[in-house]
Amino acid sequence: MKILYISAEHVSGTLSLFQAEHRWRGDECRFVTFWHSRWDFPDDICLDLPLMPDKSWVLLARKAARLLRGPAHSASPSATCPYWTPSPPERALFAWRDRLLWPKMEAAIQAHGLDRFDIVHLDGGLDFTRDARFASSMRSRGKHIVCYYHGSDLRNRGIVPAVDTLAELRLTPEWDLLELDPRLQYLYLPFETDRYPRRDYHFHSPVRVCHATRNPYKGTEFVERAMEELSKKYPVELVLLRGLPHAEALRRKQECDIFVDQLTNAGGWGYGMSSVEAFSMGMPVITNIPAKMAAHLGEHPFVHAGTDTVRDALEDLITHEDKCRALAVAGREWVQRMHDVRSVGDQLYRYYEAAGWLNRS
Repeated sequence: MKILYISAEHVSGTLSLFQAEHRWRGDECRFVTFWHSRWDFPDDICLDLPLMPDKSWVLLARKAARLLRGPAHSASPSATCPYWTPSPPERALFAWRDRLLWPKMEAAIQAHGLDRFDIVHLDGGLDFTRDARFASSMRSRGKHIVCYYHGSDLRNRGIVPAVDTLAELRLTPEWDLLELDPRLQYLYLPFETDRYPRRDYHFHSPVRVCHATRNPYKGTEFVERAMEELSKKYPVELVLLRGLPHAEALRRKQECDIFVDQLTNAGGWGYGMSSVEAFSMGMPVITNIPAKMAAHLGEHPFVHAGTDTVRDALEDLITHEDKCRALAVAGREWVQRMHDVRSVGDQLYRYYEAAGWLNRS
């Protein structure tokens, strides 16, 4: 089979992992991005398109057009799942952009033979254009369309109707999105745990607590406040990862002892790739796991904390090195079971098989 991924940006390194996994299984795979990753993840086919939201002025123009949006999102297809309902200026802005850029997109499609693939994964539920002309053309020729929703694409923008009518398989690595759209099926984010060597866990001096601040909803101010208080009693250091290339962020994170992910669930439930990385590096993780998500997860190694309990959770860990060591071992083993790229690949191909897409003659 030939599998194609289309994504605006390579955000967390998963496109390369999916590509390698498909190729390991004997299938061809390419991925296309619209601009180079802000975190410097590798490209396969990068179109380097202008007028994209990697430019600050484009973000401002889109925000201005969005403010004129009319009524709230449509309630279809479920009572809570939002649809993209742009204001007239917003719709006109995207139509103008797509009309201007389509010749370059079409040239790339022809140059790389992208219309000869069998399965097309639309990362974030987006095609090259908002009218989904490429996906529509592929479906008309019997090809298959997968949407993979990550969070803000559904929570803030909503489902793009032109894409939704074409999608046959809808996946997500976000537990809260299952509440928004019952048609979604869960797929863990893939990860290569073995890229990090096993760690002989011992505290640094001072004990290093790491927190990544890329997402504004993580509750960073509460982590900072807790660490400021704890520093008056214990030898601790807060390592904030902010505005760094991914490779440098990983280097600094590996030198830490405890990782704090998110303390609120305003931007999605539970945890993301940052926690998966931390577990693989052999350190315990504090994050906010809501009750509904905990019911799905079953037994897990996360230390649960919110904005009002993070100080106590941190104090408990920094005063119990043996507990941290046990949590670190359990966390790495859990990631290997749930997020290992081979395990995720097995689940993805089970979805393909259930849809009747596998042709293994």
